[in-house]
Amino acid sequence: MKFLLPFFLGFCLSCPPSFAEPADPKAYLQMIYENKGGYIIPAEEIDAILKAGGHPQYGEIPYDSAAHILDDLNLSRQDVFYDLGSGVGKLTLQVYLTTAVKRSVGIELSKTRWIIAESCRKQATADDHIIHGRDLVFLNQDISSASLSEATVCFISGIAFPAPLIQSLMDRFGTLDHAVKVISVLPLPAHRQFMLIKTYNLPMSWLPEGVDVFLYQVTPTPPQPEASIKPRKRKKR
Repeated sequence: MKFLLPFFLGFCLSCPPSFAEPADPKAYLQMIYENKGGYIIPAEEIDAILKAGGHPQYGEIPYDSAAHILDDLNLSRQDVFYDLGSGVGKLTLQVYLTTAVKRSVGIELSKTRWIIAESCRKQATADDHIIHGRDLVFLNQDISSASLSEATVCFISGIAFPAPLIQSLMDRFGTLDHAVKVISVLPLPAHRQFMLIKTYNLPMSWLPEGVDVFLYQVTPTPPQPEASIKPRKRKKR
């Protein structure tokens, strides 16, 4: 038995934890994001956002407000989280550090905000909070063309998104072959595949008194039966 003990201890030490939560994730995020606001961006980035149909207005969901929703979602290793318009990446990193998601992805068009998010990802990696087998990804992309095929949970701030972009995102979620939960800071327009399952009233950076936040369940499109091809009858001569 004593010969097996070193092997057992080595095996335990080599197994990664289920997720990479620091002792105090809220304090940790405050520390690595100190003096990294992302509220001011260059004029050329503002123009790029406007040309893409968005708005440079920037707001954040505070840590405690996000934690309230995440407690309800009970995310697992089967989940992939997306934050559309992720800014400096606070929510994306919070989800990675405090839940067991397989992948947490933030998509942001502003390069300045994306650079801040990447710097915090690198800091979290250096601090051993990014573990093998679970991904934290920040993409400097336009969400209208970014792939969302893996998403099982998605956050849409929505306050700066034009109506056509919101409708396009809803249609894209509806085409996925799996169910998706969508969290939106604005009520979404009626859609046959979107069902409102809960409404929260939570503080936000732009309104500490609280705003309504909506949680939707998106049902996948049922597979279409393949059309049967009937053999053509030969004409009698």
